Amino acid sequence: MRPSSKRIMFILLSLALLLGAAFVYSSLIRDAYDSVAALRSELISKTDSLNRTQETLTRVQSLLNSLQNAPEVQKRAELILPNSKDIGYLASQVIGLAKINGLGLESLSTQIAPIQPSKSNIVRNVGRLKAESRLGGSYSGFKAFLRQLEDNILLLDVSDLRVESYQAKGEAPTLNYAVSITSYYQAE
Repeated sequence: MRPSSKRIMFILLSLALLLGAAFVYSSLIRDAYDSVAALRSELISKTDSLNRTQETLTRVQSLLNSLQNAPEVQKRAELILPNSKDIGYLASQVIGLAKINGLGLESLSTQIAPIQPSKSNIVRNVGRLKAESRLGGSYSGFKAFLRQLEDNILLLDVSDLRVESYQAKGEAPTLNYAVSITSYYQAE
């Protein structure tokens, strides 16, 4: 055989092998590749679903933990804004703060103010208790008293304040304070 015919025969044989490889690839490997691609996409989908489910479970667990603390939060809220008018609670706050700061309590009177209606159906109406007190003592003690009223857990407002100087015979002058304090509560 001549070298040119050998070359043509090897080229035809190579072409036949190439066509055979393409046929094997298209009939066997491509189907397997398509099934592998489908399985990969299913795996990605299930992994994503698992991640979202775990994230949802984490959020639900967090919500359950926060709901377990709800009674404690409600008790704290009731200390700030009581559910009913509690004149004793207001009086004990004023008397206790006066004693702590070295002020003498001369008088304490309370009255119930009209209820402020709420503009929303979700929020309850707010009632007000007003305490009129007369105190005597040093300026620094009264200043600390006002600061503690401001920082007190019970929601309080000082609405009126009068300061008078008083001196008994043979004693050092003292200051007398007339204070109006308003407390709030949730009305039914």
